[in-house]
Amino acid sequence: MNTQETQQGSSVIEESPFQGKRRRRINRSLRVGLFFLIALVLLVLLVFVLGDRRNLFGNTFNITAQFENVEGLRSGAAVFISGIRVGSVDAVNLVADTTLKVRVKMTIEKKYHELITTSSVAAVGQIGLVGDKHVEISTPDVSAPIVAKGSEIKTNSPLAYTDILEEANQAVANTESITASLDTLFFRFRRGEGTLGKFLTDDAAYNELVGVGASAQELFDETTRRFAQLAVILRATAKNVDNITRESEQLIQDLGEGKGTVGALLYDRSLYDSLESLVETLNRTADNAGMAAREFGTNMRGLRDNWLLGGLFSGSEADERDLELMQNEINIQKEELRRQEELLKQRERELLTNP
Repeated sequence: MNTQETQQGSSVIEESPFQGKRRRRINRSLRVGLFFLIALVLLVLLVFVLGDRRNLFGNTFNITAQFENVEGLRSGAAVFISGIRVGSVDAVNLVADTTLKVRVKMTIEKKYHELITTSSVAAVGQIGLVGDKHVEISTPDVSAPIVAKGSEIKTNSPLAYTDILEEANQAVANTESITASLDTLFFRFRRGEGTLGKFLTDDAAYNELVGVGASAQELFDETTRRFAQLAVILRATAKNVDNITRESEQLIQDLGEGKGTVGALLYDRSLYDSLESLVETLNRTADNAGMAAREFGTNMRGLRDNWLLGGLFSGSEADERDLELMQNEINIQKEELRRQEELLKQRERELLTNP
């Protein structure tokens, strides 16, 4: 009896072949349906992502730009204004003419339309050294007219990194050439070749230069002494001119008042001739002093500018200024004496015509 009950329970639990096949078919259908559902969700997400990047679902407008070279710019690249993404690149195509330019079509969000004017300029840029290419639009004049839909804006040629590398290589080559030239120059210096090399390596040349410096110092001291003597002479001459000027003024005043012997001036020319001779002598002295001052100043400036001997003559500027002041002083006195001489001549003519 127990054996019979066990057989009856087994018959209830045991599944028929038809039921098992059906269950497996349902499971397979569920897996396929779930797979397609996941694929559909991913497809929708992809469409929304691409649509957002391409501005497929927003209010947009199109503009174009022609470039000489886009440096690898591709469709879908971003378009920026002042670092803010405002659109994307729709197409990159060669222009069908002989210019071989590249026309780039861009889709821009409508809200940024007023930022793109007739002054706007598009340029191809790159994020970092190895980043993606993009288009950067700059607008120098935002008050310019806004571009119409489908218009073409101006462009700037992109910065080619190959050109930068070429210039860098050229700079490196130039640096290497300069380094080689310096090595050769220093090698020749060490061997004593050339004037500077002989000076650096030859003790005799150095001693000779020291002797030249000593001689130059002696020449400077002698010139300074001569200058002091010349300054004394100029001061004395200026004093004499001043005295003669005052005497001339007094003489003219006496003649105007009728004092003194007029015949001594009219018939004895010694006083007038002596005065004229003195004036000429003083004029020549002043001219010679001026020439000496100019030559002295020129020589001192030349010695100060010399890279070897300039330090020996650093104090000559004050002496030169003193000489110029004395020259100006004697010139003033000379002009005053000439004026007094003209007055004497005029007075003499008046006395001769109206005794």
